[in-house]
Amino acid sequence: MTSFDIAIEPPANPRLAVLGCALHLAAAASPWLAHVPPSLAAPLTLVATVSVVSTLAAVPGPHNQILGLSLDGRGWRIRTREGTWVPAELGPRSRAFGSLVFLDLRSGGRRHAWLLTGNTVPAGPFRRLKARIRLT
Repeated sequence: MTSFDIAIEPPANPRLAVLGCALHLAAAASPWLAHVPPSLAAPLTLVATVSVVSTLAAVPGPHNQILGLSLDGRGWRIRTREGTWVPAELGPRSRAFGSLVFLDLRSGGRRHAWLLTGNTVPAGPFRRLKARIRLT
């Protein structure tokens, strides 16, 4: 499908990283603010605090292993931090929303998560990416 060729190399997105941290902090504090018993609030807070690492790892920037994404006649490929392009597959957890895309990419036996916002990538490739996710 040549109409869905995609090439995306987004810049770092510190605003999304800050938003992700703020949401995790709110989730960590909410059991205590809701007066949940400490025996239940403590594990909920721990999960919210520990999961911030995986959220930050999905945001484009220095903590993410993916620098670029390409889809063409050869299939999905990702550019890793080492600078090499490797084949990848789109995982079933991938989702497309209005101005946010969550990609579940699988390459070389590893899973990579990637959060992209519409204001950090060109509009055309972003629309094609959302359409491709919705078609699969």
